[in-house]
Amino acid sequence: MHYQLSGKLTDRDAKQHILHAFTVPVGATELRLRFDYTPERVASGLNALHLSLFDSHGFRGAGHRRGDVHEGVVSHIIELNDVRATPGYMVGALPPGEWSVVIDTHMILPDVPVTYQLAVDVSSDPLGVIPAVPAEPAVPIPQRGPGWYRGDLHGHTVHSDASWDIADLLAHARNHRLDFVTLSDHNTVSGLVEFDRLARPELLTMGGIELTTYAGHALALGIRRWIDWRVRSGTRSMPQIAAEVEAAGGLFIIAHPMSVGDPICTGCDWRYRDMLPGPARCVEVWNGGEWEGESNNEDALALWYVWLNQGQRVVATAGTDIHGPLPPGARPGFNVVYAESFSEAAILRAITQGHLYLSNGPQIEVHGRTEEGVSAGMGDSLPSGRTTITACWEGCTSTDRVRLIADGELLREQEAGERGEQHWQLAAGEAAWCVLELRDATGRLRAVTNPLSWLV
Repeated sequence: MHYQLSGKLTDRDAKQHILHAFTVPVGATELRLRFDYTPERVASGLNALHLSLFDSHGFRGAGHRRGDVHEGVVSHIIELNDVRATPGYMVGALPPGEWSVVIDTHMILPDVPVTYQLAVDVSSDPLGVIPAVPAEPAVPIPQRGPGWYRGDLHGHTVHSDASWDIADLLAHARNHRLDFVTLSDHNTVSGLVEFDRLARPELLTMGGIELTTYAGHALALGIRRWIDWRVRSGTRSMPQIAAEVEAAGGLFIIAHPMSVGDPICTGCDWRYRDMLPGPARCVEVWNGGEWEGESNNEDALALWYVWLNQGQRVVATAGTDIHGPLPPGARPGFNVVYAESFSEAAILRAITQGHLYLSNGPQIEVHGRTEEGVSAGMGDSLPSGRTTITACWEGCTSTDRVRLIADGELLREQEAGERGEQHWQLAAGEAAWCVLELRDATGRLRAVTNPLSWLV
């Protein structure tokens, strides 16, 4: 069977979900879909139209990427059957009934209309000539008890818009001696089966998806099913989506909230007024391969401090948001988590408790002890009263500086040296919360803890 149609879109059609339905007959074994649109760019900006596919039972995949470009025409091709699928889409039989392909119009620039053509071919050719790829057996993750575990919470592959495959992401994680790594492709979970299958005892693989909406991105971690990311006025809000992630046992993290937005990075800046932070428990304040860049991490850190001053218990996280090999000399920030065991559930639970710091190399900790002998660390609270703050650090350089930040303001500062320990006295009521920062000679962040706070 063959379906073909065409259409024209203007900037009034941006940030929409344009559905085209087609029927898959009983006995169909192969689907091929081709979507072409032009122009690729207007002036210095890029149009961005992506596809989501649904079979008669539900989500079948998404291709959040630019597509192939030839002479100004952008092409997206989907091929799938029960043994293979275009990355981003789910392998499996083709259930009969009504299917739909949705054009997600992330960006349509003004002045020049976008024209598109959509062709769908469904066939019933026998599949015996297509060799199935044998599945690799899963390797069990060894039992490990309480300890510090270092890893990345944000990464991409060819299943969305990255330049490398799953094996490359895992190799990168091993090269950086990470204990855990997360796959969070844009609006799809198609890579997670292979991702988990390639896990090895020394490297824990964690599930996730980056909910890539028109007004902000969020990570939904610890889940392996598709979450509908489409915010619809009056019917589906971002707080509802966050609640759905939590109900599924996942962790919702606002991603790179102060990033540049349209038209450079469509939808990348966080603009949900009911989620500032709303029910969000975590925010990614360190995004990318370096502290400086288009993610505006310094502004994200300042925003987090504002939320803490408002009394919000929000945990800071890091994510490389990696899409391919990092340039030589890059210093990405990773999460260093104190978890009760080496498991996805324990690591995510520790993150929600704030038991982690973010670092591109150094090790830092901050503890508090009251005159009555009550102690607490990152993510925990102390009763109000005179407190001794103990800061420890190592793996620094002679020009790094240690900074005690209380209620968003610099309270103490000193040279770090290679390693050190410092005790500071804080009077009762002097601060509601504090974190430890480590910065280099130019002021770039090298590490930051989650807060130690005092009960009111």
